[in-house]
Amino acid sequence: MHKEHDYNLLKVLVLIYQYRSLTTVAAVLGKTESAISKHLSKLREQLGDPLFVRSSNGLEPTHYLERIIPGIETGLRSVEQALKRGEAFDEKSYEKPIVVALDNLSIECFGTELLVALKSVFCRSRVELRTWRSDTYQSIVDGKTDIGIQFFNEDCSKAVYQASLINVEIGAVVASNSHVESWEQVFENPCVFFEIRGWNETNHRLIKQMAKYDLSFDYQVKLDNLSVALSMIQRDNYSVVLSKHLMPSSGFRFVPFPDYMQTFTPVVTCMKQSNRQNPLHQKLHDIIKSIVNKKGEG
Repeated sequence: MHKEHDYNLLKVLVLIYQYRSLTTVAAVLGKTESAISKHLSKLREQLGDPLFVRSSNGLEPTHYLERIIPGIETGLRSVEQALKRGEAFDEKSYEKPIVVALDNLSIECFGTELLVALKSVFCRSRVELRTWRSDTYQSIVDGKTDIGIQFFNEDCSKAVYQASLINVEIGAVVASNSHVESWEQVFENPCVFFEIRGWNETNHRLIKQMAKYDLSFDYQVKLDNLSVALSMIQRDNYSVVLSKHLMPSSGFRFVPFPDYMQTFTPVVTCMKQSNRQNPLHQKLHDIIKSIVNKKGEG
């Protein structure tokens, strides 16, 4: 690398290229937008090119930057991999608190198994499971929450990295003795609106998908507690829209929606973008993935 070219500035350049926003890059790096703007000015001076021009779609890279960015990205990855070989992470001796945020559905379905698994690995840490709240995404960006479990959110801040755990099929769950047999009948009978904190109160994909076909659920009850929702299903012949992998093992049936209505929503872990290669966060993701996939296989 040429001595005039600052390694850290090149990392900033790659992030600006990725996000096309100084504001987002500042959030990812925990710096002010003014500081990122100064970094960009220095890069422009060093490389002798504007690098980006402003447009209605954000910062657009110049032809020069488009030509050099693949080589810069490859070079930075090589440096990071070389440096990472010297890192050591021992989860058994890790003592800092670990905070995990789960949506209310996940915490009911596998919160206990997850807590046991985390404590068996991070035996010296205090492990805290929190129910997802309206400020959880910001808490992740601020470093107050290490990792979260949520349905994929296309509107999520770019400062949060969403790593796939499992793609789930969405359908209706009814009692075993329910007269509801087809997806058409689901729309003809009462339904429980099950609220998943942080996702469907603002971004219910399935409802948006149904609207394309002039369909709507007859919501009679709104709940955020799965046990109560399942009781209503058995008591009053209701249905509830639920992920197939979280369906109870007995006493209920799953009514799938047709392929053209299906969303196959991904469940993801959420972490601060800058932590995506952190060995702690990678270990947390792996533990969570093993629990979620075990539930899906069950």
